[in-house]
Amino acid sequence: MVATISAFTPPSSSISTSTRTQHFQLSAVPSPERMFDYSKKPPTFNKQTSLWEPSPETEDAPYGPFGSFLRGGPSPFLVRVLQPSEYEQAVFKYMAQTSCSRAEAQGNMDAFFNNAADWAYQKSEEARGRPKVDYTQLKLKDAILVITWAVFVTPFLGRCAYLIAATDAGWGITVDDIFNF
Repeated sequence: MVATISAFTPPSSSISTSTRTQHFQLSAVPSPERMFDYSKKPPTFNKQTSLWEPSPETEDAPYGPFGSFLRGGPSPFLVRVLQPSEYEQAVFKYMAQTSCSRAEAQGNMDAFFNNAADWAYQKSEEARGRPKVDYTQLKLKDAILVITWAVFVTPFLGRCAYLIAATDAGWGITVDDIFNF
């Protein structure tokens, strides 16, 4: 018997045995609860195409890839830019499982793609009664940290790695070497 588990599979999978078929949902954490009341029809799973399809009531994306970058860092940004259909499928699946808004689903998927283990831990804690985290908000502190890492820290570390690997100085580089272009 072979089972495939993916973040982008339908909500339940079938495993056939010689006598019967079992249907069950594989999940590491209980189904997350939604943050806000949402009464619109959720996306549906099309078994013919094996894709999640938005309902006519599904709203447009509340923010673009740069919003994902500011909320979750480079990982959700890269997933959104390089694999847009997989990102949309993850958002639609989350919307369908929790009956939440697209903004809440996008915020959760940005947090998931940034750090899946922390996101899953947070959802399990929420299921145990801990306070819910609102991933839809753009927090100024987080945005400043992301921009600082993107503009200053990462290029600085990249320059150091380049100088260590490509020059004769090796590990003996100096501050003057780093800032002398």
